Amino acid sequence: MPLRVVVAGATGVVGRTLLPRLGEREHHVTALVRKPERLEGVPADEVAVADVLDPDGLAERVRAAEPDVVVDLTSGFSAADRDEGLRRTAELRARGSKNLLDAAAQAGARRFIAQSMTAAYQPHGHDVLDEDSPLWTEAPDGWGEVVRSIASMEEELLTRAGIEGFVLRYGSLYGPDTAYAPGGELHARVCGSELPLVEEGMGLTSFTHVDDAAGVILEFLEGGDPGAYNVVDNEPAECSEWLPAYARMAGGPAPVSLTLDQAKAQLDWLTVHQLTEQRGATNFRIRETLGWRPTWPSWREGFASLFGLWPG
Repeated sequence: MPLRVVVAGATGVVGRTLLPRLGEREHHVTALVRKPERLEGVPADEVAVADVLDPDGLAERVRAAEPDVVVDLTSGFSAADRDEGLRRTAELRARGSKNLLDAAAQAGARRFIAQSMTAAYQPHGHDVLDEDSPLWTEAPDGWGEVVRSIASMEEELLTRAGIEGFVLRYGSLYGPDTAYAPGGELHARVCGSELPLVEEGMGLTSFTHVDDAAGVILEFLEGGDPGAYNVVDNEPAECSEWLPAYARMAGGPAPVSLTLDQAKAQLDWLTVHQLTEQRGATNFRIRETLGWRPTWPSWREGFASLFGLWPG
């Protein structure tokens, strides 16, 4: 059954993958954007120009779209400066997502689907974490601001009466146009020997290909029960495993190795955290309750495809 779907953040990496698929299923798509010029080449039935931080203008545009479902893919992580990206993302989650949820409820939307992230989980030993694990709201610096804003957004969405809320906690997003793609920020860091291994590091990363990030939204337009879901592949990996493999496929040098003390002296706090103590996530809940299976079950095949090394 065709639905009316509003997608905020339509110009991001997940939005650009999602919109064509919505069109293929004959859903009516309204792309909600701040800068319509960035939508070039991205299909949409309508374009609504609004800032999610402007509640009045936002409410007017969403009401006019008459949505059945609203999808929130807004993010500030594309900012060139990491601190600015953290600040912008925290603001979008704390204020923008609430404004969008209010607008969706006022417009009579039945469902609201919001992007979140598994990286927000509080580190705990060597565990792979599920959706009942706490978010790290006491994390330091700008990262703590982001996690607290995410926790607030998730609670607001999952407890709002009158609308079904879905939180999709993605792993590290990779695929075309992401930081992992040729020319992306992580690709440049790896090929420039700027992302090392840490000898004492046991950081785990869960990965999500943008194909899977977009595909699961299609499943939740009508199916599934409201709640929070980890949307990740089947193979969380230590940095000592995925980083050298990525460097080889990208044609870059092998990562250098640092001690923990050297890493703390040379790298920013967030990078050290990701390499040494971040935990991975399990996709058991979404596999069992929705019957979902990732198109890319392992980052190994996904990375290989990204560099033209995987058949098909």
